[in-house]
Amino acid sequence: MSDSKPQPRNARLRTGASVVVAAALGATAGALAASRIPPDKFAWTGVVLLPLFVLIEALLGRFVPVFGDRNAARLALAGALVAGFYVAWLVVRRL
Repeated sequence: MSDSKPQPRNARLRTGASVVVAAALGATAGALAASRIPPDKFAWTGVVLLPLFVLIEALLGRFVPVFGDRNAARLALAGALVAGFYVAWLVVRRL
């Protein structure tokens, strides 16, 4: 008689944790890219993010139950990746 639906608090924790992990992956990639890519080659940052977007798409099926909606999962995780990436990029470039 167990209910297959996750509890609302549990779902929020999972959603928050997955967004934080996506932002951390983006920040790690951003810091590495900022330290490796020459300053005049800013256009290459999109190429650095491409494998992370492919990873999100490959694992999206696992995130859908957490978010409840495929598009919401894609938008939240991609937004967290991009935000983490560019925050780390700007922090490393200003140092």
